[in-house]
Amino acid sequence: MEWAAKKYALGGLSLVAALAVTTVILLQHENESASVVAAEATIINCFDTELNTVLTSSQESCSATSIDLGRGKLSALLDSASVSEEVHPLLMNRFEAARISAEVDGVHLYITSGFRSRERQAELFAREVAIRGSESEAAKWVLPADYSHHPLGLALDINYPGDRPGAAWLENNGWRFGLCRVYQNEWWHFEGANEPGRACPALAPNALVDLP
Repeated sequence: MEWAAKKYALGGLSLVAALAVTTVILLQHENESASVVAAEATIINCFDTELNTVLTSSQESCSATSIDLGRGKLSALLDSASVSEEVHPLLMNRFEAARISAEVDGVHLYITSGFRSRERQAELFAREVAIRGSESEAAKWVLPADYSHHPLGLALDINYPGDRPGAAWLENNGWRFGLCRVYQNEWWHFEGANEPGRACPALAPNALVDLP
């Protein structure tokens, strides 16, 4: 996890070397991939609320009966002060699409925790340190404010703490909408970590390990 890497300053030189090799490879393939990227950029993902399915479209926007799911892994939307103030709108769209689909299967999905201020995240981290006995152990469950995705509006805690079966439905079906469970030790934590309709990344053991 980025926080742990900075804290202990390991592997810096190896990372630089790896990045240099990667850059050369990417430059070699840049011309070949440019046309593919341009074509993919014209495709959007829409959840049709009437058909209860995710559709791809080459239109500029989704229809009136559809929900825009966006493209790819979601990144933070920051204001002029480099701060997020709410859950990413497309993450909320993805959750709403999943919620509607889950209701058809008789499953109720709800958000227990979404956006958190940096101050609130710092409070939760300090409390976890007191419980776990060290920052490293605490960060497996609650990250410091500078590294958590909750203050960036990129994470949702779903059906916590009392409805693991409901969250299991989302773990099994969320990939269709661009929602993924990301940590092995947190069945409730979901992020917009994939392209809607494509497989989610493998689970990280905990928050100390970055997703691929």
